[in-house]
Amino acid sequence: MAAELITDFIASVDRGPERPAVLDIASGRTTTRASILRDAVKVAERLDERVPDDAVVMLHGPGGAAYWSGLLAILGTGRRLLPVGLETSPRDRGRLHAAHRVDAVVETDRRTAWSEAPNEVRVLVESGEGGVRVGDVDRLGRGADASLLLRSSGTTGRPSVALRSAVGLDRVSKTLVRILELVDDDQVLATLPMQHAYGIEHGVLAPMRAGVLVRHHAGFDLGPGVEALSNGITVFPGVPVTLEAASRVGRPGSRLRLAYSAGSPLPKSVREGFEAAWRCPTGNLYGATELGTITYGLGGDDRCVAGVSVRVAPVVDEESGRTPAAIDVGAGELVVRSDAMFVGYQDTRDGSLEPGRRIGDHFRTGDLGVVHDDGRVEITGRAKIQFDVGGLKVNPTEVESILMEHPSVREIAVVPLPLTETVTRVRVVVVAEGTPDSPSRDAIRRELAAIARRELAPHQRPRTCDFLDELPRTLTGKLLRGRLMEMVGDRRDEA
Repeated sequence: MAAELITDFIASVDRGPERPAVLDIASGRTTTRASILRDAVKVAERLDERVPDDAVVMLHGPGGAAYWSGLLAILGTGRRLLPVGLETSPRDRGRLHAAHRVDAVVETDRRTAWSEAPNEVRVLVESGEGGVRVGDVDRLGRGADASLLLRSSGTTGRPSVALRSAVGLDRVSKTLVRILELVDDDQVLATLPMQHAYGIEHGVLAPMRAGVLVRHHAGFDLGPGVEALSNGITVFPGVPVTLEAASRVGRPGSRLRLAYSAGSPLPKSVREGFEAAWRCPTGNLYGATELGTITYGLGGDDRCVAGVSVRVAPVVDEESGRTPAAIDVGAGELVVRSDAMFVGYQDTRDGSLEPGRRIGDHFRTGDLGVVHDDGRVEITGRAKIQFDVGGLKVNPTEVESILMEHPSVREIAVVPLPLTETVTRVRVVVVAEGTPDSPSRDAIRRELAAIARRELAPHQRPRTCDFLDELPRTLTGKLLRGRLMEMVGDRRDEA
């Protein structure tokens, strides 16, 4: 039988085949539910003809109706889906392709297709004519065997790829439909990257299951974003920076009934500002690629969703050999058990599954927080060095390893550059070979910027580049990132 979310989508087609499913804001084109299902069946037919049942299939391109069709086809035929968006750097895309020995690439847009893709099997999602027969839909009935590969940015260590089962996807989508109270009449504004867990869960899986209309736009631009919010949108999943931007141009007479943020904690001032501007309840959602949705709440009252247990583990020096023990209430590192928990990290196609860092049956998130006596969960910081940029995670070690390719760089460190309460960018601090003069430093900045444009995703690219004679370290050589941030202070040397 099919995965539940696919069954529910097909049922929504039966209820109203000509009801719109996706509206592309840039073009104004609306695609019906029946059209998405028809195009999914066509892609499924081509996959069945050309790749094995256990194939790994990369879904590449922008979100929107074609993305829905490609996702339905890959998951519905029981295959392994590896989504890769246009935001992914060429280097990362190539590495993921090689590591998982991708059997086929499904493209959602001819104009942005990966021209250098090494696969012979390439399928373009194209909108056609005609209807869908019962026998055609049966081709999507193998969803229970499907799985999803989502890149985790390394919350608890190095970047990895999380394997999520069909059961986990059903549970996380069912949870979102329930807590967000999604109904047929809702319209969701989807602006988040589709290869990101937050984007695919809130912009595709939950709306697909609930039968709601999604208005899709690649990224949140203030003009079209506010126009959409004031013209029929009822639910807006965003990140702190987008809610902060939208709060400056509120339209109190809109249909917007709910806005919420994920990626990093929503500051109280931003929440209150958005609520005042749009007269709309505004909440915060805490989740992880490995776990799905963990907590959700309005007005700062964040609590565990059904099927999730959150505990805390005191932060200890694990190099001393001490193992932290989790407790039910208190402060420390948040550890989570979820019924939507991932199967494990699958960094290569044939590699063994790694469960990640755990304490008992609870997954260690790397986030610091407090579990209160009344059940509220509060996020207070990160136990690790990773930080958020526009709702997307930046792992400093990953960026550092790429920028170290520059021959004039002896040492390099990446730290966050807070610009406002909600806006953070990437700052790089360089120790150069020798003692470069000002023109040499300017040249290094330009060359590092060129490497970043070529090899890094937009949210990973440094905004500023500072120079020091040496980086602050402990006696054992560990980088003191906090001390480094104090040393560079408010300097703004453009990269």
